[in-house]
Amino acid sequence: MGVSRLSKIARRDFINGTLMAAGASMLPFNSTSQAVMAALKPEYYPPAFTGLRGSHPGSNEHAHSQALTKKTDWGPTTDLKEEYDLVVVGGGLSGLSAAYFYQQEHGRDKKVLILDNHDDFGGHAKRNEHTIDGDTLLGEGGSESFEYPHEFSKIVLNLLNDLGVDMDRFKTAYDLTSSKGIT
Repeated sequence: MGVSRLSKIARRDFINGTLMAAGASMLPFNSTSQAVMAALKPEYYPPAFTGLRGSHPGSNEHAHSQALTKKTDWGPTTDLKEEYDLVVVGGGLSGLSAAYFYQQEHGRDKKVLILDNHDDFGGHAKRNEHTIDGDTLLGEGGSESFEYPHEFSKIVLNLLNDLGVDMDRFKTAYDLTSSKGIT
C-alpha cells in the first residue's frame, strides 16, 4: 500500500477499522488464522520493527508537569482548518468505545479524532511481548479481565456483537482452569 493510497483513507474508515481490530484483540491468540501466519517468513514480527513501546517511567512526567502549571498562554498555534465533532484523548478500549458509541448515537458521518501517546491503539488491552534467549513470551495486558463474559453488561455484549466477536467461541477458547492450576 503506497503513500498515495494511504492518503485516500477517510478518517471514518480508519476509525471503523480500528474498532474492528479492537474487537479482534479481545480474541485469544490461538484464534488467529494459522494459514496466514504460515505464509509469512519466520522473521516477520511487526513489534520488532518499532522497538520498545508503552508508557515507560518518564514518558509522561513532562506533559503532566506542564499541565500542572495552570498556564493559559502556550504561544502561537497553527490553524489546521480541520474540524471534528468529537476529540477523544486515549486510544484504549474506553477511547475507542467512546468514538464508536458517539457515532452510533449521532451518525456515522460524524468526524472523530482519537489522540494517543502510543504508536498503536488498544491501551492496556493488548499483548505484552518479550523475547528472552530466542523465545517469545506473551503476557496479557488489561485484557486478562475479559475472562468472565457472562458477567459483561448488556452494553458491552451489544458492542462485542456489533464488532463480530463470537461469544460462543470465546467461552471455549479461553482455558481458565489450567491457568489457575486446576486440571
